[in-house]
Amino acid sequence: MKPRNRREERMLAVLERETPRYQARYRTRQARRRLVAAAAGCLGLLWAAAVVCWFLAPSTAAMITTFVLCGLALAAGAQLWGMLHIVTRGTVSLPEHLLDERQVRERLSAHPVAHRLTLALLFVVFFAVSLALRQERPEVPGAAAVVLLFALMATVWSLPMLVTAWRMADPPPEEEAV
Repeated sequence: MKPRNRREERMLAVLERETPRYQARYRTRQARRRLVAAAAGCLGLLWAAAVVCWFLAPSTAAMITTFVLCGLALAAGAQLWGMLHIVTRGTVSLPEHLLDERQVRERLSAHPVAHRLTLALLFVVFFAVSLALRQERPEVPGAAAVVLLFALMATVWSLPMLVTAWRMADPPPEEEAV
């Protein structure tokens, strides 16, 4: 488990420095699931911005609402992403040669679940858009298409980390000193 370059060295240094602080707070599965729910809420803000753009664009209200929702999602999401990265001990983002066997198993089991969720999400988006376009002369605002694509890409990118944190087991209880 030796880093191969300076980027990997920096990633490991951040994990070693920050892990004790966050592991104490997010040690239990319930606490990690609350963190995942907050990150999913940030993704929900991006999806809400896409819906606002779809129905209100082009208008000033749509622009302001979209910028506010996306700004909130990005500001909170960046903080939550860093916390999830540390709480999962880099299971999703570290190269495989830096992970132990348990982390590799967690990564390998989380990716298929994330891919199935992505497929379900794609079907939902496809059917929602196709229902919205059943009008005689459908008009899709360009901003709505961009924000929808942004929300979709952010969701696809973050699902493996969310699934890993959601499914991560509690660490074994520490044994009492004899």
